[in-house]
Amino acid sequence: MEITASEMKKSIEKIYRRLDEVTPVDFDCGKLCGEVCCVYDAEDYRNEELALYLLPGEELMYEDSPEFDLYYIDSSEIKYPHSWKGQIYLVKCRNPPECDRSIRPIQCRTFPLIPHLNKQGEFHLIFDESEFPYKCPIVHDHIKLNDEFVKVTYEIWLMLMQNPLVYDLVDMDSRMRDNRKTDYEVVI
Repeated sequence: MEITASEMKKSIEKIYRRLDEVTPVDFDCGKLCGEVCCVYDAEDYRNEELALYLLPGEELMYEDSPEFDLYYIDSSEIKYPHSWKGQIYLVKCRNPPECDRSIRPIQCRTFPLIPHLNKQGEFHLIFDESEFPYKCPIVHDHIKLNDEFVKVTYEIWLMLMQNPLVYDLVDMDSRMRDNRKTDYEVVI
């Protein structure tokens, strides 16, 4: 049975609400770095990986947003799993950091953690140590994350990976990380 756009949007809204209940740390981490991950001008950085991709159905949250630009690229233009066909949606805040936090992408809500499947297929959350043109103090300084944030982020990613497209993306990203590095700081 196919899920309607309305049902998909309600599911994403539920995920957003659940992630709004937790925070990585007990203070505004943006004060540590001047909100660098929100205000950094990605256009000055030539690495397209800096774009905020959206998970399947998440684009529905941005269709009428005056604060975010929603755009897409064809899946054949970038390195994405073969199961992803057609359009890959991305979003950019028009006036960072003054964007509507209530609709920030899942990728932002779960940062600095990312899903990872080890070579045995076991799921973990790891710190996102991707090469950004800036440093996240939480990752760089090994600041302890709130236990509830870690727990909820783990549950959300487990649920998201029930979607074969999300699973394929996490698996592909994990294999790419494995090709570059062998040890990760596993959070859970």
